[in-house]
Amino acid sequence: MRRWENYLIKQGQDFNSFWKELFSERARNALIVLGLGFDPRTCTGLEAILKAGGNGKRDCLIIKCDEGSNSLTNTHTNLVESNRRTLHELLHNRGNIKFLNLQMWAAQGQRRISSRRANDIFDNLENLAGFTEVTDVIVDISALPISVYFSLIAKLLYLIDADDRENKGKSIPNLHVIVAENVSLDKRIEQQGIDADPICLHGFSGDLELEATANLPKVWFPILGEGKQTNLRRVYDFLRRPTEICPVLPSPSLDPRRGDTLMLLEYRELFFDEFRVDPRDIIYASEQNPFEAYRQIHQAVVQYNKALEVLGGCKVFISPMSSKLLCLGSLLAAYEIKHSDELDKAGCRVGIAHLESQGYQVIEIEKNTSQPELFTLWLAGECYEQ
Repeated sequence: MRRWENYLIKQGQDFNSFWKELFSERARNALIVLGLGFDPRTCTGLEAILKAGGNGKRDCLIIKCDEGSNSLTNTHTNLVESNRRTLHELLHNRGNIKFLNLQMWAAQGQRRISSRRANDIFDNLENLAGFTEVTDVIVDISALPISVYFSLIAKLLYLIDADDRENKGKSIPNLHVIVAENVSLDKRIEQQGIDADPICLHGFSGDLELEATANLPKVWFPILGEGKQTNLRRVYDFLRRPTEICPVLPSPSLDPRRGDTLMLLEYRELFFDEFRVDPRDIIYASEQNPFEAYRQIHQAVVQYNKALEVLGGCKVFISPMSSKLLCLGSLLAAYEIKHSDELDKAGCRVGIAHLESQGYQVIEIEKNTSQPELFTLWLAGECYEQ
């Protein structure tokens, strides 16, 4: 049985009702982890959490991703400072605030270290980056880049699972992920320049460079969003021509034509003419339900590994290039595949191959009139206890 076969996800008005009910049950000490950036959704989730009321502390760890002085994102410092002021106003007298400057690049050379740095933020559950007696960890991924929130969530899941296995009677915090989703706004935030070379995120190498498994078939799951032609080609070359490619399309979607537009218009030549993708290998996953994408990818990996077992299994690579919710589903699949004893014994390895943007340009953001919709996912803790 898959780990998240049964799950809890709430959106819209149900988001507010869920948090009000949870905080009314008893005093809870929440640690909210979020990113400080230019995104107008930076404060949306935090504001809703604070409005839910309840007793207990509302501490906040605010991560500022430092891209360096040459980053194109630095042109939006006015938006960043506006969000910083709003955060201070919201959190005044509500709990402890800690700002963390996270280096995205190594001091020497052009080497991405954001994934490893994010992994190092939390060492144990008793002292979460200086915060103690936490009952609920809430990670808001709305303004965090993939390389950061993937590593953060994977590390927290690992710490929770490790403590749960030890079963020392310690109080283990709940893990929640929230996001303010707005696909139309995402389309107005365009990447400006991308890294020359893809990387595998920390903890998810897929044994890509391991000589002993160099001949194993590679199965690639690119999670598709708009404007990723160059990203796809570079990751394809980085993986040295994957054996099988299973594009993951957002469908159903708020825009019923989004999936078809991506595959039939934007990526038709790339996938069908260049990469020779078999249409039967395309996966359709709900744009707004990460657990659906998780289920679809996990199921496909199990089937591929079983079919390729005679060759020693396969290497699986996932490339998140879409909206936050859909990408989050791919992370859950990668985490479960990595920690599955059954798949490990069958020779399956999983990697997350990613190409980071070097900055973003905001296109007429003031003309975006649609409001973000809040989602909350409960990933670990009380609701999964038997």
